[in-house]
Amino acid sequence: SCCVAVSAPDRAWRGGDGWMPHISGKRFHRLGLDVLVDEYLAIKFYLYYLFLLLVSLLLSYGFTRRCRCSCISEAGTTLFVGFAGGGLLQLLVHEDKADEFRESEVRSALVSFSGTVLFCVLLPPIVFNSGYRMRGNFFWANFDKITMLAFGGTLISSLVIGLLFFAAQGLFASETLGLAESLTFGALLSATDPVTTLAAFEELNIDPHLFSIVFGESVLNDAVSIVLFHIFAGCIGYSGTLSAIAVQVVTDFIYVFVGSALAGLMFGCFSALLFKHLHLGEYTQEHGPHLELAIFLIFCYAPYLMAESVDLSGTVAILFTGTSMKRYTFSNLSKPAQEFTEMMIALLACLAEAFIFIDLGTSAWQSFRGSPALVAWTLIACLVARAAHVYPIGFLLNSLPMHYPRRRFEMPQMHMVWFSGSRGAIAYALSTQFPGPKQRFVMSLTMSVVLVTVWGLGGATVPVLNRLGIRRLQPAQLQQLSLTLEPFVNRLTLVHWDRKYIRPALVRSAEIVVLAGGSVELVSPSAHPSVRTLGEGSWSAEPQRGESTAEVLLGPQGSDVDLAEADRLESDSG
Repeated sequence: SCCVAVSAPDRAWRGGDGWMPHISGKRFHRLGLDVLVDEYLAIKFYLYYLFLLLVSLLLSYGFTRRCRCSCISEAGTTLFVGFAGGGLLQLLVHEDKADEFRESEVRSALVSFSGTVLFCVLLPPIVFNSGYRMRGNFFWANFDKITMLAFGGTLISSLVIGLLFFAAQGLFASETLGLAESLTFGALLSATDPVTTLAAFEELNIDPHLFSIVFGESVLNDAVSIVLFHIFAGCIGYSGTLSAIAVQVVTDFIYVFVGSALAGLMFGCFSALLFKHLHLGEYTQEHGPHLELAIFLIFCYAPYLMAESVDLSGTVAILFTGTSMKRYTFSNLSKPAQEFTEMMIALLACLAEAFIFIDLGTSAWQSFRGSPALVAWTLIACLVARAAHVYPIGFLLNSLPMHYPRRRFEMPQMHMVWFSGSRGAIAYALSTQFPGPKQRFVMSLTMSVVLVTVWGLGGATVPVLNRLGIRRLQPAQLQQLSLTLEPFVNRLTLVHWDRKYIRPALVRSAEIVVLAGGSVELVSPSAHPSVRTLGEGSWSAEPQRGESTAEVLLGPQGSDVDLAEADRLESDSG
């Protein structure tokens, strides 16, 4: 947004058509960046920026929804609009030698967000939405794969990219990075953003296990990458032994990640208790859900700012806040607020991501510091680093004993997970915070990698899915598969303790209503009998303390289904 203060003495008449701002330098505050620019020129550029956003939204709808074009995704379309808009702006802008401040300087200031804005304004809703959308049953069924890829895989990827870049950069460019700087660069490029792949997964109803692996790994991977980025950046210029640096990195990572996760969970639990005891449902019935939505929106940003203020990771904190608020707080909202929060969070994330990709596209026209050969080597390093942890981790997990709901990591799934390693908003945002004088060099390389992976890997997602023969499910099959998983997931120790102790303390009691069509609905308790008839083919039951939804729906025998029966049910679903 644009915030301009114009005082009366600063206004000047031009001709007979009315007044316009006087062409003189003013202090203009644009999203945290103070620059001396012309007010009237700034308005024109902001109008152009909003026009790019409108064009990107319309083209995304036309390509992906109306034309069903699988070769370009919404993110790819938005990135292309930003790239084309930046090129057009580069051609149209001219320098007026009579003015004290040139229009090219104005354009350069307006089309590039500051790192502070990217992290404090645009990234929190994106990360919050990622945690909010996480599918519980499929996440826990693939918990080992997700955590191994996110933690061990991201560390391996950072080291491989950093070392490969450090070893070969002198062959392709005169500008070089030190070892600590190369590892920092490797950490930011390890932040994957498979938004195009996940969009194709949702459109085609791809195997929910594969979706959960790719989605869950990308969400935790972003958090781990950001923590590693700041830790490696802190080692730049550090003079110490290699063992001392390694110990410092490990201790800092544990402290930052665990502390940030606990902070995020505390915020999520606090919000659940707040909505549980405020009883805002009556106010919502009379005046609408705006109060609930306003309080809910505060928790989309407050954990991030709090964590950053105490030198923790705001991204990790907001991720766990989103996950815990979906688990606990969502059930304490009124039904209108539940519907609006889903749309509000998705809208904020969509707009924030669109702004970042447009900004990236327009910024790509700034001076490029690097060489095509170095960009190609960086891309190869990213692909090699991705393979260096996906396949070894997959083979390691497959060598362990299998107990349902754990599943084998099939080879087509490994191929798809490797292919889903495109880079996006997180990597670009981190490049804007790269410390030292090499920031423009790193930003140029990161922009190139993001452009190639979003357009190249994202556009080839559907053909690769077809080639690998990844299974697809109907919505009814997905629901059946989720219900089949739930009794087994509830046996997990952490889930069992959450269901028995934590959730009852944070969430209002509710009744589970199964309608005639088989759909499930939670309603507030009115009558206290545990079972009551709603009509032919319908009934409702209130689960006892510690009883899961699936156990109410399937009966207590659902928790005693053996492995063979579970495999049969899952194969029927797929």
